[in-house]
Amino acid sequence: MDKFVDIFQFTHFRKYLEEYQAARALVDSTFTRTEICNLLGMEKSRSYFADVLRGKKVSPRMVARFIEILGLDKKEARYFETMVKVDQAKTDAIRKAAMEELLAQHPNPQHILNTDAYEYYNHWYNSALFAILDAMDVGDNLTAVQKRIFPKVTLGKLKESLDLLQRLGLARKNEAGLWKPTRESISSGPYNNAELVKQYQLQCFELSKQALMTPPKAPSIMSTLTFSISGEAYKLLEQAVQEFKSKARQIITQDKNPADGVYQLNLHLFSNLENPKKKKGEKKGGKNV
Repeated sequence: MDKFVDIFQFTHFRKYLEEYQAARALVDSTFTRTEICNLLGMEKSRSYFADVLRGKKVSPRMVARFIEILGLDKKEARYFETMVKVDQAKTDAIRKAAMEELLAQHPNPQHILNTDAYEYYNHWYNSALFAILDAMDVGDNLTAVQKRIFPKVTLGKLKESLDLLQRLGLARKNEAGLWKPTRESISSGPYNNAELVKQYQLQCFELSKQALMTPPKAPSIMSTLTFSISGEAYKLLEQAVQEFKSKARQIITQDKNPADGVYQLNLHLFSNLENPKKKKGEKKGGKNV
């Protein structure tokens, strides 16, 4: 069966259900929200699916019915069940345990962080320290890191950051007493707390500004293009950017040499023109009727 959307791109089951229904409806116009209610055996409650998307609790019996309708295989079904557990957990301890279970089930080496773990994204230096632990030998004394990190971060904040990485299971001591990352990389995922990730990205953009204004002490490439192209060319360019990101991830994950540097890569592609608003009485194509 066509999966329509990749369930492993999600950590919120409600968002997954919403995206799945929209994607499947594009090829099957009968797969409406009302039809989903019928398939779930909720003919008398045609708003049930919409209510679930808005936050209604889903019983174990309905979880099983959703899995059947979605055509999920064994691994996907287990992942879906765990997403529901994360969402509907009654305590922080249960939610944390469910999230750890979800991470263990995720097939991608780029792990997705829990919403509760988004303290990680509150400060740019958390991700920087995560990478630094791979590039430097770091013990409990973070003075060497504090001297080299750019921009400068206080020793107290670095210690708090290391405590956070340890608490989230992102760093642990090895046999030599050095702190090392427990994973190759981390991704927030496309549907995780977009507003908070946006704030994290703004911090990263500010880092680019500081790197541009500061005399370079390490390798850097700064480049800007402003151009006019067609909508078709934009789609090709957007595809090329995604392909480059995939290639960059491949280079990073396949690098077998010991890391000796930490780098920041920011990509920006946006329009300097807003889409024109249609005038009253105007159809698509710009012709008046």
